Amino acid sequence: MSTRSTVYKGKTGQWAFVLHRISGFLILMFILLHIIDISTINFPNVYASIHRLYGNVFMRTFEVGLLFGLTYHALNGLRVIMIDFFPGVIKNEKRLFVAMFSLSLLLTVVGGVIILKPFFTGRV
Repeated sequence: MSTRSTVYKGKTGQWAFVLHRISGFLILMFILLHIIDISTINFPNVYASIHRLYGNVFMRTFEVGLLFGLTYHALNGLRVIMIDFFPGVIKNEKRLFVAMFSLSLLLTVVGGVIILKPFFTGRV
């Protein structure tokens, strides 16, 4: 076996898998952070401080990233289900990935404008 050979060829299915795992892990980390955040509800000063922190432009930008992770993970999950239930779809796997990824980007841009709108309008 050559040292240059690898099981992974860098095709769309591999990248979809890798991005799905990364987005799933990051969503899990957000959920854990959210649980910690909500657990401070009995301490109004701490809770208010945390939410003031969440309101700055840096954290709002991370929310846009979270939105992309959520939309990508959900749509890629639907893509995987389609491939599992309709094996003929695998012939169009690359186009399906590009469509799903593009839709994820589009939804993220639309949602990102809404999330960041207070900073655009100066109503922060």
